[in-house]
Amino acid sequence: MRVIIYECKKAFRSPILIALLVLFCAFNIYVIWNESYRTDELKIAGQLAETYGIRITDESLRQLEADLRTGMAERHGKPVPAELQLKGMYWQIARNIDSEYEKIDWNEIANVEIAKYRLSGRVADMFKSEYGKLSQRFEAMKEQDEHKTWFFAGKPYRMHGFLFASVFRPILYEALILVVLATALIANYEFENKTYLVTYSTRRGRLLMKDKLAASLLMATGMLTVLLAVTLGFYFSVFDYSRLWGSSISSALNWEYSLDDLPYVSWWNLSFAGYLLCSVLLVYLCMLLLSGIVFFLSVWVKNSYFAFFLFAAFFVSALLLPSFVPSPLLLFIAVHNLSVLFMNPHVWFMGNGGLTMFQSYEPVTVGSWTIITAALCMFSLRRFQKQEIH
Repeated sequence: MRVIIYECKKAFRSPILIALLVLFCAFNIYVIWNESYRTDELKIAGQLAETYGIRITDESLRQLEADLRTGMAERHGKPVPAELQLKGMYWQIARNIDSEYEKIDWNEIANVEIAKYRLSGRVADMFKSEYGKLSQRFEAMKEQDEHKTWFFAGKPYRMHGFLFASVFRPILYEALILVVLATALIANYEFENKTYLVTYSTRRGRLLMKDKLAASLLMATGMLTVLLAVTLGFYFSVFDYSRLWGSSISSALNWEYSLDDLPYVSWWNLSFAGYLLCSVLLVYLCMLLLSGIVFFLSVWVKNSYFAFFLFAAFFVSALLLPSFVPSPLLLFIAVHNLSVLFMNPHVWFMGNGGLTMFQSYEPVTVGSWTIITAALCMFSLRRFQKQEIH
């Protein structure tokens, strides 16, 4: 363990990594602060949840309507306060939930998506089957009134998109840059400082690469933790979710009228807090896997700069690959990669993801790349044991 900590210190002492970490945290804080002007309006959702309960029921809507009428009557023709107007907006959205959701036909949506991506054969059948499952999930959600919970109104505020796309997506790429640089630095430190002949001249010295792999994974975890703690800590100190943690992530109020005007429908009954936790865990898994891939490249090229650019080429190629595959089956396989997974954190675990809408998309992508990354790391370590160092 002492050796692993010593290897981590090599990255901790890097001025570039420290500067980038501070810069990224500052940038994220700036992005969040730029939206803080809406905090007073956003408090209304929490007030409704506190006053009428987190669930939207016929009784709570009647009570809200009565309170709104009373508030309007007390004004006696005077200007209506903004708070009362906002509560009226929420009431109007909530009373139209059933009629809006009845318009959604997932079979029709499936046909549109299949035509959009020019799918055919087995892949088209797979999509139809998956949309059939999503339709069943949607009906079950409606029967249980899972979607009837108070949350920030999606159409004017788009808080789900702001948090999971505008804030979370930059965190992914910032953490990726830090992880790539730290992993390459740790793996190639001796080669770049011309001490490799002394360090790796013995058989035990070759085993140091295993400690470097462990240190790379530990550094990836540590830097991601700092980035998430600072960014999300500031986010939730600015925007008050205290009364909405238990609200369903599939809340009808969360409907942002985007993604082809479809509401967010998660494959599982997840609260906002549960969805956030699952997303954070998925980010950690992705970063560990990407750190492993960078380590594999670093062992082969023995140069941090080469490793960085090779990984960049790999990541971009994987991202663009679905655009060039010649058949629907290959397209389905091609989208199961970490680069594509990175692109849309706001639809993780949901049926809104287009080609990635499958219930098993995230587990299959992470699981398959875990096997691939583990095999690559084991292969590189064994090769390094027998490799002639010069």
